[in-house]
Amino acid sequence: MSTTLSMKAAPVSECGTRRSLRPRLMPAPGATLLVAPHSTPVEAEAALEALRSFRATGRRVVWCDASELADSPHVDLHAWGARIVEDGAADALIVSGHGARELAMAARDAGLAVGRVVVCSDDPTARNLLNDSLVPGDTVLALGISNTSCDKLAERLASRFEVESVAA
Repeated sequence: MSTTLSMKAAPVSECGTRRSLRPRLMPAPGATLLVAPHSTPVEAEAALEALRSFRATGRRVVWCDASELADSPHVDLHAWGARIVEDGAADALIVSGHGARELAMAARDAGLAVGRVVVCSDDPTARNLLNDSLVPGDTVLALGISNTSCDKLAERLASRFEVESVAA
């Protein structure tokens, strides 16, 4: 009987150094963002593990641009949609990009309610939806989402929660 050992090496960045597979923790007003700007299979796996192990007080929301994952060789998006639910313990999925519909259908097939899976036409639409729907305590895994887009969400959340606290 043969045993296969699989080693996970961090991808090499353009400058030749290894980038971390773990998402970057980014506190934002009312929510916590786990930022994983790349969604290769290895990085997506590490990001889902981080989301599952994160002590979330609210919902676990995956905000994903599926393009990089969909364009990776030998990737089964249906399997990855199920992994988002099962391995990431996601309570909601907001997805855009190439492959978004297939990923969303798989997440629904894996048990996420239809109302908790949203396919958006682009990143700004997904970001607007997140800004309007996040509640204090939510944790968002930003998978395949640029740092710039995450910064914009954090700024909008700061503005939103500042207005809500003034109105209260």
